[in-house]
Amino acid sequence: MSARSKLLILTFCLLLVLAAASLYQLFALRFEAGDLFPAGSSLRSDPLGSMAFYQALERTGGVKVERNYRPLSRQKVTASTILLLGNDHHELATADKKEIGELEQLVTAGSRVVVAFNPVTTAPACSSAPALQPADSKNTKKPDTAWGVSTGYLPVSEAVPDKQAVKANLVEPGEGLPTEIRLLSRLTLQPPPTGWRTIYGLDGKAVVLERRIGSGSLVLVSDSSLFSNEALQADRQAALLVWLLGDQHRVIFDEFHLGVREQGGIMALARRFGLLPLIGVLLLLAGLYIWQQSIPLISAAVPLSDDPAVGVSHDSFSGLVNLLQRNIPANQLLKVCCQEWQKSFKRELQQDAALRKELSDAMTAQDDPVARYQRIARLRAERTGR
Repeated sequence: MSARSKLLILTFCLLLVLAAASLYQLFALRFEAGDLFPAGSSLRSDPLGSMAFYQALERTGGVKVERNYRPLSRQKVTASTILLLGNDHHELATADKKEIGELEQLVTAGSRVVVAFNPVTTAPACSSAPALQPADSKNTKKPDTAWGVSTGYLPVSEAVPDKQAVKANLVEPGEGLPTEIRLLSRLTLQPPPTGWRTIYGLDGKAVVLERRIGSGSLVLVSDSSLFSNEALQADRQAALLVWLLGDQHRVIFDEFHLGVREQGGIMALARRFGLLPLIGVLLLLAGLYIWQQSIPLISAAVPLSDDPAVGVSHDSFSGLVNLLQRNIPANQLLKVCCQEWQKSFKRELQQDAALRKELSDAMTAQDDPVARYQRIARLRAERTGR
């Protein structure tokens, strides 16, 4: 693989890593703000969410706080405060009787269920709702809504201006609650004649209701912004929030009713058991293996030189020949051989004058070195018998 190809592959890998990091950062920012989740969710950190309230309860230490992503009917929930925030008030008229029955079972078992509706900051054009008729009237008809509670809107007036906070008064003193609270919603709740207690009201209309069912209690709040991050920073009403939580030591922020549900599968199990780092390491190892298979760690062999003096065999004799060819010129080869003979066979040359003279002549001769070498080799063979 050429150097240019390697550079292109490396550049592509770097761009791919940068793109993945940018995409991760984008999703991290979106999930950190939480604006992907509905209003009222404890997963949102913007003004419409309730993450600040969730984290504040976590830091108290005396309350166990958790989020729920599964149907409450499939769980054994007892002695808990269940917060269902960010509900649409129209759901009172369209609620499924089965769901209402499941909530009542939780309340009967000893839980405190708080249902808070999204604030309605502007009253609709038809804001006037028909007043409830007296209980002894023959024409009294129970509204076909959840728990018989219907909704209305505060009319626009100087005392109750549009798109501004309104003040509701405590109807039943003795609860340890503030005498008045501030709400952003113009939504009102109209309970049936019996069964419900009006905790806070405005102009004869309820905004906070409570009902005892078995050993638990059900609370309806017309304004879920009381739990929002914005309210906890700008207009915290701590006493009311403490009363809404009740005496339970376990608080459940229900996310299931907002559509935030737990997804099954391998990734859900990996998140639950903390295996995401292990999966990341395995993916990294797989990437390194693919890279190693596509680009060998050992560079390719250098092609053979065009120099004819470089041999292709690898035995000791060919190595000696290559060494001689690289370091001794051809016209000096015989002279060097004669010098080495004189060093190696010094005693033999002292006893053989003819061979000594032949070596001396060969060192200064300018004729064919091959013929000279053969003559010396033949003469030495005659002397030594080899």
